[in-house]
Amino acid sequence: MTIKGGYRKYGEVSFLRGFAITTVIFMHLIQVFVAQGDIPQWLRFAASLGGTGGHVFVFCSGFGLYLSYLHRPVRAGEFLRKRFLKIYIPYIIVVVITYLLPHGGDEAERIRKLLSHIFLYKMFYERYEISFGLQFWFISTILQLYLLFPLLCRFREKTSRRALILLGLLVSMVWWILMEATGLGAYRIWGSFCFQYLWEFTLGMAAAEYMMNTESVRFPVGGLLLTAAGGLGLQAVTAMAGGWAAAFNDVPALFGYGSAALLLYHFGRRIVRPLFLWIDTISYEWFLVHTEVMARFYGYFGERIPSEVLKAVLATACSLAVAWVYAKLIRWLMRRTETG
Repeated sequence: MTIKGGYRKYGEVSFLRGFAITTVIFMHLIQVFVAQGDIPQWLRFAASLGGTGGHVFVFCSGFGLYLSYLHRPVRAGEFLRKRFLKIYIPYIIVVVITYLLPHGGDEAERIRKLLSHIFLYKMFYERYEISFGLQFWFISTILQLYLLFPLLCRFREKTSRRALILLGLLVSMVWWILMEATGLGAYRIWGSFCFQYLWEFTLGMAAAEYMMNTESVRFPVGGLLLTAAGGLGLQAVTAMAGGWAAAFNDVPALFGYGSAALLLYHFGRRIVRPLFLWIDTISYEWFLVHTEVMARFYGYFGERIPSEVLKAVLATACSLAVAWVYAKLIRWLMRRTETG
């Protein structure tokens, strides 16, 4: 498998993003909505590995941001303004709509949750971090990484690509040790803080710089197979072992999952590749809306559709349709904002 270099839109990275978001959503669907015992245990285990897609998404974010920066460097203020608008506006619209939808519970508490999202202090408040959607912790993490990005660019300009990779890995390893030693990793605001994933983000940046300045890179299929099997196998073993073993399993998880995804890209030219490339075009919107749409679907059709498989398929299709419409609306809104 050969990947061409230079400044271009990398279909490989787009595929990785689309595949990653799909497996994350599949994990949420199986673990949260599908009734226990109605699907094989191996499928539930496979779904749990889908969360590894988050690591690939962080890597792809670092890759895409730095590739764009190398092509056209921008000031920190301009970068933060554009990125925060691109991420924050679609996100906060979904949060407000979710708040306005019929819900039970304490209204005053729901208002406090809403404010924690609007002003983003929920990233420091465990109680509200995943309110209105269990996936919203990732918004906190990615915004934290955006804040660090200009500093990481400056660091790279004054040092080397290797130093950038080592910095990210060192900070993350210290964080993993701290989280395991103190037990703070059990809390979402600590276990998902940006330092947990910094090594993947800086690795993505370094990969972007390397690809920008090379003609092509060849990945032997046999090597990808071994890395996929070894990485995913080691991730599974360390996850089941727990404790200190699990504290460091992000590394085999990223390489194993990423290699498996690249194999799918390589061999799935006719159906798999076009599917996930299309999903990437609405991946962020799908990520934002999927839990609320699925929850509403299961709340209304849960007793009306006896088959768990059919319910899962229809809930997924429904969330994709809503995401497609929402993506269209967001792009229209962004165009109006830019021209206005």
